[in-house]
Amino acid sequence: MAKCPNCSATFYCRAPCACEMCGWTPEEGPEAPVAEKQKMPSVFKQAANFAKSTFNHIASGAHKAPDHVYKSRIEICNSCDKLNGSKCSECGCFVSMKASWSSEKCPLEKWTEYKPTRGKCGGCGRK
Repeated sequence: MAKCPNCSATFYCRAPCACEMCGWTPEEGPEAPVAEKQKMPSVFKQAANFAKSTFNHIASGAHKAPDHVYKSRIEICNSCDKLNGSKCSECGCFVSMKASWSSEKCPLEKWTEYKPTRGKCGGCGRK
């Protein structure tokens, strides 16, 4: 077990060895610049956001987003300046979980909820 010098998170070092919260690696050394942390919503606000997301997810049938939608959402989040380790500093949600639920949308409107379509033929999904 290791303690990250940047964000003080405790993590198990596996190949490749990197902090899951801030991305720090041992190769960067102790002199590595500390990334400026985004301010997270309050714990109460994060809990309220999670409760709302969970309610929407269950109410919509607890459907997962298809792999291509999930991967697209993750790519968008990974390029966002609001990403703080594995969480979004805008809403406080864990990005991988939120991106996998079809009912969810980005709080910055960078991606929307996924609604499957049947297409003109009635089932293949093509338009």
